[in-house]
Amino acid sequence: MIRWGLVGITTTLIDYLLFISLYGMIKSVFLANLISATVATCINYLTHHRWTFRSEQNHSRSGFKYLLNLIFWWLVSTTVIKLLVDAGVDPRIAKLVPLVLIVPVNYFVLNHLVFKKKT
Repeated sequence: MIRWGLVGITTTLIDYLLFISLYGMIKSVFLANLISATVATCINYLTHHRWTFRSEQNHSRSGFKYLLNLIFWWLVSTTVIKLLVDAGVDPRIAKLVPLVLIVPVNYFVLNHLVFKKKT
């Protein structure tokens, strides 16, 4: 769980800093969140697969499940951020709000569904 936390904090910082930088330039929640999430997610997946969960599954199996998980949470995250920004919330704050929902659930999903050990 410590490894999961370290990877999560690192990739969250990458995602957050990249989002803020891109949003400042392009003023699009959709594009800024898509690019920042894509970069952070690639790092997150590879690090979790090899280091955190030491998955024995091949990438086609775990990668597909990870992608489905990613798409779901990205849609939730982008929707929440967009609603908050449209409501006048600073994008730097709005980007952090979905984490309250995502983080507690994601460890369970990754550990028990995505990178599940072979039985």
